[in-house]
Amino acid sequence: GVLGGVRILSHMETPGLGDKIDESRSDWILGFEGKSLQNPPPGKWKVKKDGGVFDQFTGATITPRNIVATVKKTLEYFEKEKENLFKKPTEPVTEAPFH
Repeated sequence: GVLGGVRILSHMETPGLGDKIDESRSDWILGFEGKSLQNPPPGKWKVKKDGGVFDQFTGATITPRNIVATVKKTLEYFEKEKENLFKKPTEPVTEAPFH
């Protein structure tokens, strides 16, 4: 339940503005490392403009706002489903014989 990191694999953001989510352009995305649903508290999983703890970019609030919300939803999903995610299969997996 603690993030090792978050990375953006691809995007179509405005160059010089919203593209600061890209690690090669800014270290903003590194701010999620070590975060969990308790750190910060759930009500603080927002950009600072909305009363949260995460920075936004000058002139680009929508992109950081959406990323923060998506990362929080992912942590909530993990918390809800972690038992199922790590559950061992009920039946052993058998490998097909080599021919």
